[in-house]
Amino acid sequence: MTSAIARTFYRLAGGNKTVPVVLGLRNIYILPTGYGVLYLAVLGAMLIGSINYNNNLGFLLTFLLGSLGLTAMMHTYSMLYGLRLVSVTATPVFAGEPVEVDLRLADVDRPRTGLCWYFKTTHRIRADFRPRQPARVLVGARAGRRGLFDPGWLRIESDYPLGLFRAWARIDTGLKCLVYPRPVSAPVPGNTTVSANQKGDIGQTEGVEDFVGLSAYQPGDSLRRIHWQAYSRGRGLHVKTFAGHAGAGLMLDFDDIKGDDTERTLSILCFHILQAHHQRHSYGLRLAGQTFPAANGRVHRDRCLRALALFGNG
Repeated sequence: MTSAIARTFYRLAGGNKTVPVVLGLRNIYILPTGYGVLYLAVLGAMLIGSINYNNNLGFLLTFLLGSLGLTAMMHTYSMLYGLRLVSVTATPVFAGEPVEVDLRLADVDRPRTGLCWYFKTTHRIRADFRPRQPARVLVGARAGRRGLFDPGWLRIESDYPLGLFRAWARIDTGLKCLVYPRPVSAPVPGNTTVSANQKGDIGQTEGVEDFVGLSAYQPGDSLRRIHWQAYSRGRGLHVKTFAGHAGAGLMLDFDDIKGDDTERTLSILCFHILQAHHQRHSYGLRLAGQTFPAANGRVHRDRCLRALALFGNG
């Protein structure tokens, strides 16, 4: 709640825009660093000494160093000014895994050096960009719990070239990354099969009866089904696919898994969904108020995992 109020106030103040955004006068800030404050203090002492002793060489050195600091400040500000952030995306992950936030920028118009990208609780990623080339930055974050993960404000900083000033901007990316339950291995309940007439005619489903052909290998496929002859001929990794008229499919029911820990139950369901998908079995899912008929494929898997991730979150 506090974070939402802070973001609303920040937008009303004109200091923040959601993606896509162009960094400019309204959302870039600059202040001297610790070294910068010391530098300004030394310049002030030099100016006072030059006035006190009416020393022309002192004036010359003071103004020379002052102009150097001013030039460094303008260069620091220009590293962020005009930067165009066009998209922010993230691939769904499992709870506890690192999230890679993909930041894409429009073509960079000039060299930009020493830009640091990070979220509040993550390490800084330093990146340099060349002109007239699309730019991309991967910033890591860590998802703690299942649901919709909000990494918070994106911070962009630069203290190039002398480290005397630090320019920064904060962007509300509006990113909501889907976080699935962490898979937990546990036995499948005994009453999790559903007959074909209960889930409709599924026709040809993958099984172990008749050889159908070869399909491209996907991570998680059984090594026993790899067609090594095709691999030895330089055709890449393929797996043998079998089909048959399956009379039953796997129906995973939230209520069939005994236990008071909801998160563990969701994790067990997540594990068996992944297993069934990797083994190319037909499966369905039944949650409170939701039923997904038995099917297979990547779209079906993602739909079921999304339901697990958002379970109980409205």
